[in-house]
Amino acid sequence: MKSCRVVAAIFASLFLGLMASEAAACSCGKMSEKQQYSGADLVVRGRMKLVTYGVPLPAPPGDTPPLRITRGDFEIDKVLKGKFKDKTLSIYTGTGMGDCGRLDAFLGAAVYYDDDKFAVWEFGLSKAEQGGQTVYFTSICDYMKAPTPRQE
Repeated sequence: MKSCRVVAAIFASLFLGLMASEAAACSCGKMSEKQQYSGADLVVRGRMKLVTYGVPLPAPPGDTPPLRITRGDFEIDKVLKGKFKDKTLSIYTGTGMGDCGRLDAFLGAAVYYDDDKFAVWEFGLSKAEQGGQTVYFTSICDYMKAPTPRQE
């Protein structure tokens, strides 16, 4: 009987911990689009040319094994906020398995790369230094504007 109580207490603690972490993870859902936009380091409009799943995040040699994430090669039509000179940008996001990644948006954008109505997306990006390189990443908490088809 005593072991049953211990198991129940452990289960209850785990359940409450999971509920608390889920609530914290979803807190960005209360941010307005304007707040997400203003919080971005860089906002770009363009087309997703290629999506590569499971790429290692740049890391210094000899560091812990690299985190595997999703990279999108994004062709920039216009920089809406911030400064970026090149016409192509590697954007990183999670793999979409509970890590707040935008895998679905990346894939949707890449599928419609040549389409006039659905190809142009806007992504708000955060900038970070990783492995001696500047990387740009986005998550479900960051600004994004998907294309809306024009009424004909």
